[in-house]
Amino acid sequence: MRGSLAVGKAGDGVDAVAYVAGREALDWLRAVDPLAGHVIDLGDFRAGLEEALVLYRMGGAPRLILSGAGGEDEWLGHAERLRVAVAAAVRQARRLKQVKRLGIVVEKGLLEKAAEEGSGEAWALEQALVAADMANYAYSLHGRGERPHVLAEIRLEPGNEKALEQARAVAEGVRLARDLANAPANIMGPDGLEQEARELARRLGLGIRVLHRGELESLGMGGILAVGEGSDSEPRLIILEYHGGGKKVAVIGKAVAFDAGGLDLKPPQAMLEMKYDKSGGAAAMGIVAAAARLRLPVDLVALIPAVENMPSGRAYKPLDVIRMYNGTTVEIGNTDAEGRLIMADALAYAAERYKPDIMIDLATLTGAAVVALGNHAAALMSNNEELASKLERAAWRAGEPAWRLPTWPVYEKQLESKTADTSNVGGRWAGAITAAKFLEKFVDGRPWAHLDIAGVAWVQDKGPWKPYYPGGATGWGVRTVVELLRSL
Repeated sequence: MRGSLAVGKAGDGVDAVAYVAGREALDWLRAVDPLAGHVIDLGDFRAGLEEALVLYRMGGAPRLILSGAGGEDEWLGHAERLRVAVAAAVRQARRLKQVKRLGIVVEKGLLEKAAEEGSGEAWALEQALVAADMANYAYSLHGRGERPHVLAEIRLEPGNEKALEQARAVAEGVRLARDLANAPANIMGPDGLEQEARELARRLGLGIRVLHRGELESLGMGGILAVGEGSDSEPRLIILEYHGGGKKVAVIGKAVAFDAGGLDLKPPQAMLEMKYDKSGGAAAMGIVAAAARLRLPVDLVALIPAVENMPSGRAYKPLDVIRMYNGTTVEIGNTDAEGRLIMADALAYAAERYKPDIMIDLATLTGAAVVALGNHAAALMSNNEELASKLERAAWRAGEPAWRLPTWPVYEKQLESKTADTSNVGGRWAGAITAAKFLEKFVDGRPWAHLDIAGVAWVQDKGPWKPYYPGGATGWGVRTVVELLRSL
């Protein structure tokens, strides 16, 4: 279920036209249409952030949507003001089931301010278009009954073809990540993820390699094998390669297609969101798809360890000791701390085989990250100051904030084990940090950054609340890493 993005005259042949502006541009809105001016003078529209109002008129597009971008003092920046306001207009239009085609006009001043935060007007237009597409997203498996209403076309004014081409590439990457994460485990298990990766490779001319049980055993990938042992779905490591020249970048994404917790079984209520535990792997696949469509000048490899973490007679057990790909032995303190085990094997393999200049991992790794930051920012940890700073800036530009947590050596003491090189858990306190310190043991000292997206990968009780996240998976991380890759 998707509509198309376009640029051109917003009022031509549409069912509704939306005007997007901040509080500083109310005079511009007054000049746009006498009806808009009348409503503003009455005080019924103040252009607040996410404020959207529908008006009806004779002549031209029959529906007029006014969408507010708030004031210049908004903490989130002008580019995010633009994204949120455009998305709010799309969301309002979708509520009107008779609207099939929407035209959007962005006030020039808001566009110029957003452009200053990025790399020019084409970038700002791209942000608006991607936000519009994200707000027009719906995941549905309805066989009968009414399916969610999406707009057939969204047209932006002003616009240019370069911005449109780039927006379509990024939007497709985000959509792919959301589709994969939203899909239930019976449809998108490890086998389904492999099939999607193979189809993506075929469409975009990517290199692909998938390591199944025999190869995982011969390579000594004890983490991936142990976590996948309890499931009837075979574990695997999916590897996608895009060759654009330039720096070597490895992106590693956690893909636990369903996480029951293993023998340390989760309570039933906690399992209701565990189809989303593959969001990191979904984002990694979306990133490589966007990079290929954008023809970015990087050599990018995405490694996606795909497993299910289930209880059975074969499942790995608390206090088992397993040997990882790089030879490290790990004592299992909790079978529900499984993501770091599969990620560790993938990180170590990426570091040794591909020798990347940069390594980035994305994982719905810890509840501790959600406790620390809620549902509004990812937790960022890194062993490299330059990479961490670049990733922070990229996240802010993309509208996907990431907040740095310390990775001081003292936290490693919490992972000490009496019977193995390390434990896979470090106790209750600083859980997001000790998980990152565990992963750091497997990167071979290469520049590496870890994004714990447990709080932001899907819409939860406390957010993230944005009009371009109607619900379900958010695709968080695709736009951030694409921004970073562009900066290289």
